[in-house]
Amino acid sequence: MDASPLPDLARLLPRELATELLDLARAHGATFADLYAEHAIVTGLSLDERRLRTASHTVLQGVGIRAIRGEQTGYAYADGFDPDALREAARVAARIARDAPPAAMSRTGSPIAFRVNDAPAPFVLQEPATLALDEARRVEMLRRCDEAARGHDPRVHEVSASFNSSAKSFLVANSDGVWAEDRSHLSRLVVSALALEGGERQEGYAAGGGCVDASYYAHDRTPESIALEAASGAVLLLAAREPEAGSYPVVVCNGWGGVMVHECFGHSMEGDTIRRRTSIRATQMGQQVAARGVTIVDSGLVPYSRGSYRIDDEGTPAQRTVLVEDGVLVGYLWDRLNATLTGHRPTGNGRRASYRDYPLCRMTNTYIEPGTVTPEALIADVPRGLYCKKLSGGSVSPADGNFSFHVTEGWMIEHGRLAYPVRNATLTGNGNDAMLRIDGVANDLAIDGTTGSCGKDGQWKPVGVGQPTVRFTGITVGGTAV
Repeated sequence: MDASPLPDLARLLPRELATELLDLARAHGATFADLYAEHAIVTGLSLDERRLRTASHTVLQGVGIRAIRGEQTGYAYADGFDPDALREAARVAARIARDAPPAAMSRTGSPIAFRVNDAPAPFVLQEPATLALDEARRVEMLRRCDEAARGHDPRVHEVSASFNSSAKSFLVANSDGVWAEDRSHLSRLVVSALALEGGERQEGYAAGGGCVDASYYAHDRTPESIALEAASGAVLLLAAREPEAGSYPVVVCNGWGGVMVHECFGHSMEGDTIRRRTSIRATQMGQQVAARGVTIVDSGLVPYSRGSYRIDDEGTPAQRTVLVEDGVLVGYLWDRLNATLTGHRPTGNGRRASYRDYPLCRMTNTYIEPGTVTPEALIADVPRGLYCKKLSGGSVSPADGNFSFHVTEGWMIEHGRLAYPVRNATLTGNGNDAMLRIDGVANDLAIDGTTGSCGKDGQWKPVGVGQPTVRFTGITVGGTAV
């Protein structure tokens, strides 16, 4: 997404060697082969109890090689760029793919001549925070977080802060002639504050970051603003009550509230679960799966988000994919393997944790598009309900859609107004049912691309989530028994 001092991988892995590796990977009948080369600089600093606790700096580099024969995938990798080690990795991948069923044993000639993928970048960084902020400035930011959080209220007794970054260059080449190179820069500043009063202990959390320039931390989300959000959240929860258990209207905030859509819809729309029919969405194409007025999108083109990129980890350009339109299921997410096996086109959703991992079908930035009413109007129409201001991560079963989310900060709604804060609330239900219970979508869309990470099959990838303020007619809320 920018010019940076990361190494030129085309020098470490010349096209002649890449062609040879792809040929070796297809030597035992694989119909397709690709390689993924990577050089990543990963750093981390943490401050706890006013002392710098940890500091890390890691350089990862290597090449992963994949051979595909029908549904069989052979994958191997080599650390570094030694040509002999890369050739051996290609041979191993080829031997694994050789075990495919005979029906898949059709191999066509040598790899096609490479052509550069010149898809436009969704945004450009001028001074990536990953490279422009040296260690001294990062430590200073952490100390500013600590001072701001402690200075907010004397009840804030413990503060921890961390700054992590990853600067990466990668190259993808395959036997269909794709040659694509890109860079990514992720950074994240996280603050946790613990407030104490009597026997009560409550924690607040806040974060900032994304694919951002260094100036982001000076203007958009300063260390002080992140720290104050964490500290004020902790102090607020000291006086919060337990919610009443039951099923009643729930209004979920914009931005990070979209984690519900990510969990309830996103994973069940990924091509591997669709192809294997392990997702409840596999048989719902064209059916109404959400309330009218609800449109759900997955897009890798959101500016400065952790879930955005120019090309995915298979060299496919990122794109905007509509999954649900006006409540009707209209699309799925596809990586190359599952798209090929089902006769679809890849949607730019092939992602991997590193060169040591094979690509999986993954979300990017998943969100609900905005409606027309104000968020205040959605709350004003609720005689009694729950407003969810902050959610932690949740979980969902793609097979049946059952979900559970923890509300880290909420407010009870009484007579159309936020009455008092609540804590320890949980939302449980079924995504197939809950999305049909949406009866209001506000006009305040926000996409949170600062801090989200999504796990699947042991691999973690950065993602963004989002939505406008959304109202449900009823969700089961866990809390104190009535």
